[in-house]
Amino acid sequence: MERRPLQLILMLTHFGTFYCTAPTLNLRITCDDKLALYVDGTDQAANLINQNNWSKDDVVKISSAFQVIAAQCMNGNKSSKMGLLASLDDDNGDVLMTSDSENWRCLAGEPVAGWTTEEFDDSQWQEAIPNGMTGTKQTTISTDAVWITAATTPKSKFCCRYARAFTRQPKALG
Repeated sequence: MERRPLQLILMLTHFGTFYCTAPTLNLRITCDDKLALYVDGTDQAANLINQNNWSKDDVVKISSAFQVIAAQCMNGNKSSKMGLLASLDDDNGDVLMTSDSENWRCLAGEPVAGWTTEEFDDSQWQEAIPNGMTGTKQTTISTDAVWITAATTPKSKFCCRYARAFTRQPKALG
């Protein structure tokens, strides 16, 4: 799969004045069973229509200048596997990131305050691991994405972060 670098700034002119705007990307994401999603600390609940249906993804438009994607997965059936599946693509359909990326870090249980923000230091969180679930059911998520979870087996909740932050050196997108 060929990956193209993110285009971070698009210059637009209007009556001789320059305005900078970041193009949007498509975050395609689901959790087994229930999803709470934050981008740069902002709750995305209003943009989610399938957050209670793990077999369907939500597609959320986010700025290409984003720094943190944070997701909390909650499972009512404590005996079943829990997982997160995600991919990020541009408007050309080029996949820029998937949930198999080494930049995802996860924590079983309840997170601490501020975990959804860019400033949060997640260096004590473990890298996400594949959870053995397969398939994307009826989603638009890239087939290159893998279901991930926390390294410590979650009982009913886990949280994952994809950060392009300064607290660690993430793998370059693209």
